[in-house]
Amino acid sequence: KQWYQRRVRGAVEKPVLTIHLGVHPGEKVAVECQCNETVYTRLDVAGKVPPANTWPLMESSLPLRDVVYRVGEECKLSRDAGTYLCQFVLHCSLTHGNGKSVFLHVPPVNTCPAGETVKTVRKIITEIFSSLTR
Repeated sequence: KQWYQRRVRGAVEKPVLTIHLGVHPGEKVAVECQCNETVYTRLDVAGKVPPANTWPLMESSLPLRDVVYRVGEECKLSRDAGTYLCQFVLHCSLTHGNGKSVFLHVPPVNTCPAGETVKTVRKIITEIFSSLTR
């Protein structure tokens, strides 16, 4: 987590858009539109936790509800990025990127073929970029 914080902060000053991918046990691509208020207490692989403070509810400033509607049944809108690394990464990204971040949870390959998931992720990214130019 500390490594990620340093990398995100040092990547670019003001990103146009940040997209993260992670695996979840669902059957569709989940488009995470927010991070819930939480205190992170689980240790990461290095045995560390983020600073002991409450992280607030944060929402993406991207029109993700519209994106999901336009992409269709291959994806779903989600308001729960989890309570571990995925939500933490999205919190950091939303904070650093002025809300222009999204986390896509993709299904495992034994649930949905990788080729189908790639097509759906491409559609989502295309719709997000289209929404930025409207």
